Amino acid sequence: MEKTMELEFSHLKPIRDLIYEHIRKMIFSGELKEGERLVEKDLAEKLKVSRTPVREALRKLETEGLVVHLPRKGVVVKGFSKEDVIEIYSIRKSLEALAISFTVQNITEKEIEKLKNLNEKMKEVAKEEDAEKLFELLREFNKVLIESCRMPRLISLINTYREYLERFRVVTMSKKERKLLALKEHDEIIDAIIKRDAKRAQSLVQEHLQGALEAFLANF
Repeated sequence: MEKTMELEFSHLKPIRDLIYEHIRKMIFSGELKEGERLVEKDLAEKLKVSRTPVREALRKLETEGLVVHLPRKGVVVKGFSKEDVIEIYSIRKSLEALAISFTVQNITEKEIEKLKNLNEKMKEVAKEEDAEKLFELLREFNKVLIESCRMPRLISLINTYREYLERFRVVTMSKKERKLLALKEHDEIIDAIIKRDAKRAQSLVQEHLQGALEAFLANF
């Protein structure tokens, strides 16, 4: 099937960054699969750009570990190893535990109510087995939870791993038991936030993410 290779040039980002983001998105969505070759010349033709920004984008993707250069094969999409998954979750645990300590201090009552409402909606949607709606609500829940820390640089660092986590979440939330447990853990995190108990909130976030990691590895 012909893959979609269209770029939107209407904003001020450098072309290499647009190409990098476009290919990255295709890798995370599964449109570009593990082992698939990324030929510089073909990509340049499909994207209607010169080969230089494509080359730069591929180098950036290689630095991030999403593609790898293999002898006699060229650049190919790299799959996620068990070690990759453990590393990413370890980074996430550290960053989100730090974020929640500031969330406890800075979150507003309105944001707390929003978290409670979103989690209740997720419980209802989980019963209906509506995966798309559940992930939409989950994205909004995590956005409120993280952004209420009011630490822009920390939020930016966490968002760097957003696409990884979206992909992993599809696996971790595919089992009903994990889904229900995750939503129960959300309730406990919200309760710690309401009580302004930063230490407990940090501990709960780390336990929640450890559970997600174990659920992913069980299906790896």
